[in-house]
Amino acid sequence: MLGLGLPDVNELGWRFADSLIYLTRKTPNEPTFRTTDFVPELGPVPLAAIHSTRDEFVPLDEIRGLMALPGGPKRLWIIAARNHRFSDDGGEFEKRFDEAREWIRQERR
Repeated sequence: MLGLGLPDVNELGWRFADSLIYLTRKTPNEPTFRTTDFVPELGPVPLAAIHSTRDEFVPLDEIRGLMALPGGPKRLWIIAARNHRFSDDGGEFEKRFDEAREWIRQERR
């Protein structure tokens, strides 16, 4: 499993109107689930996460807390980027994405 800017609270649905969260920085009015409820249940499924140093939605401490939960193999890549979209460091993001996918393949063997 690969998470990009993985928060603890996630939406189960998305409507165009929910795009306002890019301005409000609030959780949309949709059904949600908590990542912390599922990470320990992954068992042997590897969890890779790629995260921006300045993610405006998910603080570094939040992803570090998720990755510290009990469960199977986990690995976190942190990229020095200015936002949730890694918009100023696409090259580094692509490298780490490929590296994370390879790590997942290795862990599944």
